[in-house]
Amino acid sequence: MTRLPQGAGPDLNPEQLHQLNFSFVPSRVLSAGVQLAVFSHIAAGKKTVEEVARAARASRRGIRMLLDALVACRLLTKKDSRYGLTPLTAKFLVRQSPDYAGATMENDDLAETWLHLVKAIRTGKPPHPVNAEKSAAKFFPTLVRNLHVINEKPARQAARMLGAGTSRRALSVVDIGCGSGIWGIAFAEADRHACVTAQDFPAMLRLTRQYVKRHGVQDRFDYLPGNLDTVELGKERFDLALAGNIVHTAGGRSARRLFRRLHRALRPGGRIAIADMIPNEDRTGPPFPVFFALNMLLHTEEGDTYTLAEYAQWLMGAGFERVETAAIGSHSPLIIGCKE
Repeated sequence: MTRLPQGAGPDLNPEQLHQLNFSFVPSRVLSAGVQLAVFSHIAAGKKTVEEVARAARASRRGIRMLLDALVACRLLTKKDSRYGLTPLTAKFLVRQSPDYAGATMENDDLAETWLHLVKAIRTGKPPHPVNAEKSAAKFFPTLVRNLHVINEKPARQAARMLGAGTSRRALSVVDIGCGSGIWGIAFAEADRHACVTAQDFPAMLRLTRQYVKRHGVQDRFDYLPGNLDTVELGKERFDLALAGNIVHTAGGRSARRLFRRLHRALRPGGRIAIADMIPNEDRTGPPFPVFFALNMLLHTEEGDTYTLAEYAQWLMGAGFERVETAAIGSHSPLIIGCKE
Protein backbone atom coordinates (compact mmCIF):
# COMPACT_ATOMS: atom_id res chain seq x y z
CA MET A 1 0.00 0.00 0.00
CA THR A 2 1.25 3.49 -0.90
CA ARG A 3 1.69 5.72 2.11
CA LEU A 4 0.36 9.26 1.80
CA PRO A 5 2.74 12.13 2.56
CA GLN A 6 2.52 13.64 6.01
CA GLY A 7 -0.44 16.04 6.16
CA ALA A 8 -2.33 14.31 3.35
CA GLY A 9 -5.77 12.99 4.11
CA PRO A 10 -9.24 12.16 2.79
CA ASP A 11 -10.04 15.84 2.12
CA LEU A 12 -7.61 15.98 -0.80
CA ASN A 13 -9.37 16.97 -4.03
CA PRO A 14 -8.10 16.06 -7.51
CA GLU A 15 -9.82 19.11 -9.01
CA GLN A 16 -6.52 21.00 -9.03
CA LEU A 17 -5.00 18.30 -11.24
CA HIS A 18 -8.03 18.35 -13.53
CA GLN A 19 -7.80 22.12 -13.91
CA LEU A 20 -4.07 21.96 -14.59
CA ASN A 21 -4.54 19.27 -17.22
CA PHE A 22 -7.19 21.45 -18.90
CA SER A 23 -5.11 24.62 -18.70
CA PHE A 24 -4.01 24.32 -22.33
CA VAL A 25 -7.50 25.43 -23.39
CA PRO A 26 -7.09 29.23 -22.93
CA SER A 27 -4.00 29.08 -25.16
CA ARG A 28 -5.92 27.28 -27.88
CA VAL A 29 -8.85 29.70 -27.53
CA LEU A 30 -6.48 32.65 -27.97
CA SER A 31 -4.82 31.07 -31.03
CA ALA A 32 -8.20 30.29 -32.59
CA GLY A 33 -9.24 33.90 -32.11
CA VAL A 34 -6.08 35.12 -33.85
CA GLN A 35 -6.26 32.59 -36.68
CA LEU A 36 -9.89 33.47 -37.41
CA ALA A 37 -9.03 37.20 -37.16
CA VAL A 38 -11.81 37.67 -34.62
CA PHE A 39 -10.12 40.70 -33.05
CA SER A 40 -9.60 42.36 -36.43
CA HIS A 41 -13.21 41.69 -37.45
CA ILE A 42 -14.51 43.25 -34.23
CA ALA A 43 -12.19 46.23 -34.73
CA ALA A 44 -13.75 46.63 -38.18
CA GLY A 45 -17.22 46.93 -36.65
CA LYS A 46 -18.42 43.32 -36.66
CA LYS A 47 -19.95 43.11 -33.18
CA THR A 48 -22.45 40.22 -33.22
CA VAL A 49 -22.03 36.46 -33.55
CA GLU A 50 -23.62 36.52 -37.00
CA GLU A 51 -21.40 39.35 -38.24
CA VAL A 52 -18.18 37.80 -36.96
CA ALA A 53 -19.15 34.35 -38.28
CA ARG A 54 -19.75 35.74 -41.78
CA ALA A 55 -16.50 37.73 -41.75
CA ALA A 56 -14.51 34.73 -40.49
CA ARG A 57 -16.30 32.30 -42.84
CA ALA A 58 -17.02 30.09 -39.86
CA SER A 59 -20.06 28.44 -38.28
CA ARG A 60 -22.34 30.54 -36.12
CA ARG A 61 -22.28 27.86 -33.41
CA GLY A 62 -18.49 27.70 -33.31
CA ILE A 63 -18.02 31.47 -33.33
CA ARG A 64 -20.57 31.95 -30.56
CA MET A 65 -18.68 29.46 -28.37
CA LEU A 66 -15.31 31.01 -29.25
CA LEU A 67 -16.43 34.58 -28.55
CA ASP A 68 -17.87 33.62 -25.18
CA ALA A 69 -14.67 31.74 -24.30
CA LEU A 70 -12.64 34.85 -25.20
CA VAL A 71 -14.88 36.88 -22.90
CA ALA A 72 -14.22 34.34 -20.14
CA CYS A 73 -10.49 34.81 -20.79
CA ARG A 74 -11.01 38.59 -20.44
CA LEU A 75 -9.87 39.14 -24.00
CA LEU A 76 -13.25 40.42 -25.20
CA THR A 77 -16.17 42.25 -23.62
CA LYS A 78 -19.86 41.39 -24.07
CA LYS A 79 -22.95 43.50 -23.57
CA ASP A 80 -26.43 42.88 -24.98
CA SER A 81 -25.10 40.12 -27.26
CA ARG A 82 -22.53 42.49 -28.77
CA TYR A 83 -18.81 41.92 -28.40
CA GLY A 84 -16.00 44.42 -28.00
CA LEU A 85 -12.23 44.54 -27.67
CA THR A 86 -10.36 45.13 -24.44
CA PRO A 87 -7.53 47.71 -24.44
CA LEU A 88 -5.03 44.83 -24.51
CA THR A 89 -6.49 43.07 -27.54
CA ALA A 90 -7.18 46.33 -29.39
CA LYS A 91 -3.49 47.23 -29.15
CA PHE A 92 -1.82 43.87 -29.67
CA LEU A 93 -4.17 41.48 -31.52
CA VAL A 94 -5.67 43.59 -34.31
CA ARG A 95 -3.62 42.78 -37.39
CA GLN A 96 -3.64 46.35 -38.63
CA SER A 97 -2.17 47.64 -35.36
CA PRO A 98 1.50 48.74 -35.49
CA ASP A 99 1.88 46.88 -32.19
CA TYR A 100 0.38 43.61 -33.45
CA ALA A 101 1.82 40.71 -31.42
CA GLY A 102 -0.14 37.76 -32.75
CA ALA A 103 2.26 36.54 -35.42
CA THR A 104 3.32 33.37 -33.58
CA MET A 105 -0.33 32.47 -32.96
CA GLU A 106 -1.27 32.51 -36.64
CA ASN A 107 -0.43 28.82 -36.97
CA ASP A 108 -0.18 25.80 -34.67
CA ASP A 109 3.55 25.13 -35.04
CA LEU A 110 4.39 25.94 -31.42
CA ALA A 111 1.51 23.89 -30.00
CA GLU A 112 2.41 20.99 -32.29
CA THR A 113 6.01 21.03 -31.12
CA TRP A 114 4.92 20.81 -27.47
CA LEU A 115 3.06 17.57 -28.28
CA HIS A 116 6.52 15.98 -28.56
CA LEU A 117 7.61 16.96 -25.05
CA VAL A 118 7.72 13.41 -23.63
CA LYS A 119 9.85 12.21 -26.53
CA ALA A 120 12.19 15.20 -26.15
CA ILE A 121 12.58 14.51 -22.43
CA ARG A 122 13.37 10.85 -23.09
CA THR A 123 15.88 11.49 -25.85
CA GLY A 124 17.23 14.90 -24.84
CA LYS A 125 16.87 15.89 -28.51
CA PRO A 126 14.66 18.61 -29.99
CA PRO A 127 12.04 17.53 -32.54
CA HIS A 128 12.43 20.81 -34.43
CA PRO A 129 15.88 22.38 -33.81
CA VAL A 130 16.07 26.03 -34.86
CA ASN A 131 19.70 26.99 -34.22
CA ALA A 132 21.18 26.21 -37.63
CA GLU A 133 21.24 29.07 -40.14
CA LYS A 134 18.79 27.43 -42.58
CA SER A 135 16.19 26.57 -39.94
CA ALA A 136 16.70 29.91 -38.17
CA ALA A 137 15.89 31.77 -41.40
CA LYS A 138 12.54 29.97 -41.47
CA PHE A 139 11.67 30.04 -37.75
CA PHE A 140 12.84 33.37 -36.39
CA PRO A 141 11.29 36.01 -38.70
CA THR A 142 7.81 35.23 -37.38
CA LEU A 143 9.02 35.09 -33.80
CA VAL A 144 10.94 38.34 -34.19
CA ARG A 145 7.75 40.20 -35.15
CA ASN A 146 6.37 39.36 -31.72
CA LEU A 147 9.59 39.90 -29.81
CA HIS A 148 10.02 43.37 -31.26
CA VAL A 149 6.72 44.47 -29.72
CA ILE A 150 7.15 42.54 -26.45
CA ASN A 151 10.69 43.81 -25.84
CA GLU A 152 10.22 47.43 -26.89
CA LYS A 153 9.52 48.78 -23.40
CA PRO A 154 12.18 46.66 -21.62
CA ALA A 155 14.72 47.66 -24.29
CA ARG A 156 14.01 51.35 -23.77
CA GLN A 157 14.28 50.92 -20.01
CA ALA A 158 17.55 49.04 -20.49
CA ALA A 159 18.90 51.91 -22.60
CA ARG A 160 18.07 54.33 -19.78
CA MET A 161 19.66 52.07 -17.15
CA LEU A 162 22.80 51.82 -19.31
CA GLY A 163 23.05 55.61 -19.48
CA ALA A 164 22.21 56.07 -23.15
CA GLY A 165 22.65 59.71 -24.12
CA THR A 166 24.79 60.63 -21.12
CA SER A 167 28.25 59.95 -22.55
CA ARG A 168 30.42 62.83 -23.72
CA ARG A 169 31.59 60.81 -26.71
CA ALA A 170 29.96 58.68 -29.36
CA LEU A 171 29.62 55.11 -28.09
CA SER A 172 30.14 52.06 -30.25
CA VAL A 173 27.54 49.36 -29.55
CA VAL A 174 27.23 45.79 -30.86
CA ASP A 175 23.86 44.03 -30.74
CA ILE A 176 24.60 40.29 -30.80
CA GLY A 177 22.04 38.00 -32.46
CA CYS A 178 20.00 41.14 -32.89
CA GLY A 179 16.84 39.82 -34.57
CA SER A 180 14.70 42.90 -35.20
CA GLY A 181 17.42 45.01 -33.58
CA ILE A 182 15.10 46.33 -30.88
CA TRP A 183 17.77 46.44 -28.14
CA GLY A 184 20.18 48.40 -30.35
CA ILE A 185 17.37 50.51 -31.80
CA ALA A 186 16.27 51.57 -28.32
CA PHE A 187 19.83 52.60 -27.47
CA ALA A 188 20.19 54.55 -30.74
CA GLU A 189 16.87 56.32 -30.12
CA ALA A 190 18.05 57.38 -26.66
CA ASP A 191 21.58 58.34 -27.78
CA ARG A 192 21.68 60.15 -31.12
CA HIS A 193 25.49 59.92 -31.23
CA ALA A 194 25.74 56.15 -30.71
CA CYS A 195 26.81 53.88 -33.56
CA VAL A 196 25.25 50.41 -33.44
CA THR A 197 26.57 47.30 -35.18
CA ALA A 198 23.79 44.76 -35.69
CA GLN A 199 25.06 41.17 -35.77
CA ASP A 200 23.03 38.16 -36.96
CA PHE A 201 22.64 35.68 -39.81
CA PRO A 202 22.48 37.45 -43.21
CA ALA A 203 18.83 36.49 -43.74
CA MET A 204 17.90 37.95 -40.34
CA LEU A 205 19.77 41.19 -41.01
CA ARG A 206 17.49 41.83 -44.00
CA LEU A 207 14.63 41.93 -41.50
CA THR A 208 16.68 44.03 -39.07
CA ARG A 209 17.17 46.69 -41.74
CA GLN A 210 13.41 47.02 -42.13
CA TYR A 211 12.91 47.69 -38.41
CA VAL A 212 15.87 50.06 -38.24
CA LYS A 213 14.41 52.07 -41.11
CA ARG A 214 10.95 52.05 -39.50
CA HIS A 215 12.45 53.61 -36.36
CA GLY A 216 14.40 56.18 -38.38
CA VAL A 217 17.88 55.35 -37.05
CA GLN A 218 19.39 53.80 -40.18
CA ASP A 219 22.11 56.47 -40.37
CA ARG A 220 23.62 55.14 -37.14
CA PHE A 221 23.55 51.41 -37.90
CA ASP A 222 25.94 49.12 -39.65
CA TYR A 223 25.74 45.35 -40.01
CA LEU A 224 27.90 42.34 -39.20
CA PRO A 225 26.59 39.15 -40.82
CA GLY A 226 27.59 35.76 -39.47
CA ASN A 227 27.11 33.10 -36.84
CA LEU A 228 27.59 34.46 -33.32
CA ASP A 229 29.83 31.47 -32.55
CA THR A 230 32.35 32.32 -35.25
CA VAL A 231 31.86 35.91 -36.43
CA GLU A 232 34.94 38.10 -35.97
CA LEU A 233 34.26 40.73 -33.31
CA GLY A 234 37.69 42.31 -33.18
CA LYS A 235 39.65 43.67 -30.22
CA GLU A 236 38.71 46.71 -28.09
CA ARG A 237 36.26 47.79 -30.77
CA PHE A 238 33.07 48.39 -28.78
CA ASP A 239 31.96 50.23 -25.64
CA LEU A 240 28.81 48.16 -25.08
CA ALA A 241 27.65 44.69 -26.12
CA LEU A 242 23.94 43.87 -26.04
CA ALA A 243 22.80 40.24 -25.81
CA GLY A 244 19.01 40.30 -25.78
CA ASN A 245 17.36 36.88 -25.39
CA ILE A 246 20.27 35.06 -27.01
CA VAL A 247 21.89 32.95 -24.31
CA HIS A 248 18.90 30.65 -23.73
CA THR A 249 19.01 29.64 -27.41
CA ALA A 250 22.78 29.41 -27.74
CA GLY A 251 23.34 27.28 -24.64
CA GLY A 252 25.89 27.49 -21.86
CA ARG A 253 29.01 26.38 -23.73
CA SER A 254 28.39 28.78 -26.60
CA ALA A 255 27.59 31.59 -24.15
CA ARG A 256 30.85 31.14 -22.26
CA ARG A 257 32.84 31.30 -25.50
CA LEU A 258 30.84 34.35 -26.61
CA PHE A 259 31.48 36.16 -23.31
CA ARG A 260 35.23 35.64 -23.67
CA ARG A 261 35.17 36.96 -27.22
CA LEU A 262 33.05 39.95 -26.23
CA HIS A 263 35.39 40.75 -23.33
CA ARG A 264 38.20 40.94 -25.89
CA ALA A 265 36.03 43.03 -28.23
CA LEU A 266 35.16 45.59 -25.54
CA ARG A 267 37.30 48.58 -24.73
CA PRO A 268 38.50 49.18 -21.15
CA GLY A 269 35.47 50.35 -19.18
CA GLY A 270 33.16 48.54 -21.60
CA ARG A 271 30.11 46.57 -20.55
CA ILE A 272 28.02 43.62 -21.68
CA ALA A 273 24.26 43.78 -21.01
CA ILE A 274 22.30 40.51 -21.04
CA ALA A 275 18.52 40.24 -21.12
CA ASP A 276 17.12 36.76 -20.73
CA MET A 277 14.84 34.45 -18.72
CA ILE A 278 16.37 33.87 -15.26
CA PRO A 279 15.04 31.25 -12.82
CA ASN A 280 15.82 31.38 -9.13
CA GLU A 281 18.86 29.54 -7.83
CA ASP A 282 16.86 26.37 -7.03
CA ARG A 283 15.11 26.47 -10.42
CA THR A 284 11.74 26.27 -8.69
CA GLY A 285 10.38 29.48 -10.19
CA PRO A 286 9.28 31.90 -11.39
CA PRO A 287 7.15 29.69 -13.66
CA PHE A 288 7.98 31.39 -16.98
CA PRO A 289 11.78 30.90 -16.92
CA VAL A 290 11.33 27.34 -15.64
CA PHE A 291 8.78 26.49 -18.34
CA PHE A 292 10.95 28.19 -20.96
CA ALA A 293 13.76 25.76 -20.24
CA LEU A 294 11.50 23.03 -21.62
CA ASN A 295 10.80 25.20 -24.63
CA MET A 296 14.54 25.19 -25.26
CA LEU A 297 14.62 21.40 -24.94
CA LEU A 298 12.01 21.29 -27.70
CA HIS A 299 13.76 23.72 -30.03
CA THR A 300 17.55 23.57 -29.45
CA GLU A 301 20.38 21.09 -28.99
CA GLU A 302 21.88 22.81 -25.92
CA GLY A 303 19.61 25.73 -24.98
CA ASP A 304 18.35 26.26 -21.43
CA THR A 305 17.60 29.02 -18.95
CA TYR A 306 20.33 29.97 -16.47
CA THR A 307 20.50 31.38 -12.97
CA LEU A 308 22.07 34.65 -11.96
CA ALA A 309 24.86 32.74 -10.19
CA GLU A 310 25.67 30.90 -13.40
CA TYR A 311 25.81 34.14 -15.38
CA ALA A 312 28.03 35.74 -12.75
CA GLN A 313 30.40 32.77 -12.79
CA TRP A 314 30.62 32.75 -16.59
CA LEU A 315 31.15 36.52 -16.85
CA MET A 316 33.83 36.58 -14.17
CA GLY A 317 35.49 33.60 -15.83
CA ALA A 318 35.52 35.55 -19.11
CA GLY A 319 37.40 38.39 -17.43
CA PHE A 320 34.64 40.79 -16.37
CA GLU A 321 35.60 42.20 -12.98
CA ARG A 322 32.12 43.15 -11.78
CA VAL A 323 28.58 41.89 -12.37
CA GLU A 324 25.51 44.01 -11.63
CA THR A 325 21.78 43.78 -12.25
CA ALA A 326 19.16 46.38 -13.16
CA ALA A 327 15.36 46.17 -13.24
CA ILE A 328 13.96 46.88 -16.71
CA GLY A 329 10.26 46.15 -16.19
CA SER A 330 10.55 42.62 -17.55
CA HIS A 331 10.23 39.12 -16.12
CA SER A 332 13.96 39.13 -15.28
CA PRO A 333 16.58 41.79 -14.51
CA LEU A 334 19.22 43.01 -16.93
CA ILE A 335 22.62 41.44 -16.15
CA ILE A 336 25.57 43.78 -16.67
CA GLY A 337 29.18 42.62 -16.82
CA CYS A 338 31.78 45.38 -16.43
CA LYS A 339 35.29 45.35 -17.87
CA GLU A 340 37.76 47.49 -15.97
